[in-house]
Order: sequence, then structure tokens, then C-alpha cells
Amino acid sequence: MAMMQKMMGQMGNQQEGEAGNPMQNMMGMCMGMHAEMLTAVHKTASMAAFATPELHMLFGEWMESLEREALTAMADKDQMDVATLAAALKISEESAIHLVAHLASKGKAVLSIRAPGNSEH
Repeated sequence: MAMMQKMMGQMGNQQEGEAGNPMQNMMGMCMGMHAEMLTAVHKTASMAAFATPELHMLFGEWMESLEREALTAMADKDQMDVATLAAALKISEESAIHLVAHLASKGKAVLSIRAPGNSEH
């Protein structure tokens, strides 16, 4: 979705006299985004190549510890938002979302979602 929005934004940024061939413009944008994706994949693969079995084990142990901390933080609460959990664990909200989704996939947590700004009823 973000890529589509980026493409549409780039198309909207063209000046009046630059209309050109819309297919060629779209192809150029697609090629640019493809290059960005390949760079990201290459970076991820490079980082993974340096991860030793010991680092994988340590990461797994850290995740298990973080899961226990999250479950403890949520234990006495009826509900908890991601920002509160992230602050309690001293991790980013993105990491907290990943952690909660992982816990939910293991049946250790139940997710509840709502549109931002909607009151809880």
C-alpha cells in the first residue's frame, strides 16, 4: 500500500508540461522502487549471513525473556495498548506489535483491534 501511495505521489509531483508517456513514467517509478526493494533484501541477507548459531540462540533466549516480561506486564490488566506495553518493556511500538502478534500466534495472548480515534465500547 505504501508503495502505491508513493507511486501516486510521484505521478502527482510532475509539472504540467512534463506529462510525457504515462506508461513510461509508471515503468520508471516501478524500476526505482524495485531497486529500493532489492537494496533492502540485500542488506537483510548480508546481516543474516553474519548471524552465527550462537547469535541465533541468544536472540531466541532474549525473545523468550521478553515474552515472559510482556505476559507479566499484561497479567493484571484487562486491556493494554501497544504504546503502554512498549514503554514497560523499553522497546519500540513496532517491536511490541511483533511480540504481541507472536504471543497471539502461540495462544498466549488475545488481540483486539479498533480504528484509531474510535472510542472503546
